[in-house]
Amino acid sequence: MDQFERRFKAYFTFHPVTTVILIINTIMALLVLFSGGFTLQNLISWGGLVPPLVTELGQYYRMLTAMALHGSILHVLMNGYVLYYIGGHLERLIGPKRYAIVYLASGILSSLFVVFFGQPNVVTVGASGAIFGVMGFLLILTFRKPTWFPPSIAKSIKNLTLINLVITFLIPNISILGHLGGIVGGALLAFILTPDEPDYLKRYIIENNERYYQA
Repeated sequence: MDQFERRFKAYFTFHPVTTVILIINTIMALLVLFSGGFTLQNLISWGGLVPPLVTELGQYYRMLTAMALHGSILHVLMNGYVLYYIGGHLERLIGPKRYAIVYLASGILSSLFVVFFGQPNVVTVGASGAIFGVMGFLLILTFRKPTWFPPSIAKSIKNLTLINLVITFLIPNISILGHLGGIVGGALLAFILTPDEPDYLKRYIIENNERYYQA
């Protein structure tokens, strides 16, 4: 338990936003599970994205709540696994505030793609749109800030993005529009929110200056 707490605190210190998102997604999955299961009706009642409910009834909150819902335990575990690594990586590079903007804005743009271009009778849930936004941002970073990445990591990000795009079009029941909206949003934001230097480096300098000053 002590080891888990240490690892949790260490991860939270450098990835506070990612940690909060993972906790929210987990809590929502458990609430859905124990309130009726992952049925379409239950997902809708918890805030699943249904285009007519947004455009005709003005339930705009669904464009956010759908990001925290998933269609199964496996769904939330798979998204959580990916977010844990690539979300945490981006958060360390651009800082919690910028990262939070990227995640939310990409997720909302993903929802907008679904609402305005998707099929009206389809229920959409999942953090995948926001996660694709994170991937899109990281992909552009590998070109804009190549010195921030070891060659192997940059190659992995490019391969991961390509593989996930291919999977998006090959596997059924995946929101193609949601994924495309997310990755477009993240890629565009990379041209606006990329800092001059990695956030972890800035924090390292600040922490060392504070220690020097206190000494």
